[in-house]
Amino acid sequence: MTVSNDDSGGQAATDPAHSTRTLATLLVGSLLALLLSAAAPAIELDSGLALVAWSVSLSGGHLGIPVVLVLGVAWLSATGTFSVSRPSMAALLTGVLLGVLGATAWSNEHVLKPAVAAARPNIQELARLNVIPSAEGFYATGDKDRRTQELRHLFNTQPASALLPKLHPLIREHWLIKTGHSFPSGHTLASVTIATAFTLLGFRLRSRPHWLTWVLLPWAVLVGWSRYLLRVHSTADITCGGLLGILLGLLVYGIVLRWLKLQQTTNQTLTDRQARTAI
Repeated sequence: MTVSNDDSGGQAATDPAHSTRTLATLLVGSLLALLLSAAAPAIELDSGLALVAWSVSLSGGHLGIPVVLVLGVAWLSATGTFSVSRPSMAALLTGVLLGVLGATAWSNEHVLKPAVAAARPNIQELARLNVIPSAEGFYATGDKDRRTQELRHLFNTQPASALLPKLHPLIREHWLIKTGHSFPSGHTLASVTIATAFTLLGFRLRSRPHWLTWVLLPWAVLVGWSRYLLRVHSTADITCGGLLGILLGLLVYGIVLRWLKLQQTTNQTLTDRQARTAI
């Protein structure tokens, strides 16, 4: 068992006011950085920079997020100071994060995005280039699988294929499968959720912030920027995804600290009972 040094089950910060200001600066700065994507010039989607953006985007998707989650849980569970065993902490973090991320992904895909019904920038661009008649008509053709099939046919058929912008094969495939609605960005939402939770917990559960504490939110911002540069999301998509991610990260942080405090109270009660019995 690892002994706690504060009344919430976690390591108390040396200067709580300074830590709060630092965290607020990181969170607000991350949102502002996402907003600044609106000033970024378009990049060639067959360039090396586009491939870098695609790689960063991958780290915030279905393949990358589980890796970041496992690494973050392992880091905090192995190095933090709290009132429960390290395996219990790992299980707690994993369970809470999987629950929040899973519920959010489902709600975003099946409720929020269809309700807003915002067309993706890549679909709007294809409409401007006359590859498809209109974005509205394209979204009316059926579900995402049907739209992907239709788009794949057009990408390989003249004259539509001649109207396409230059796309690296990996980004071309990405455009083909990203035919759902746009708002908000699921990649940004998930990345910022994880980054916010681990950053806050890193400050709270460690006596001194680790270098990982400082790089998680910048990574999440880069994921958002990559979605914008690949033209599959707008600035509004990634900024609102970031805002929702911060709120969900705060929720994860609150749940974890609440559980740790309850465990500490329970352990203290048991200790007091044993002491009275011994007397």
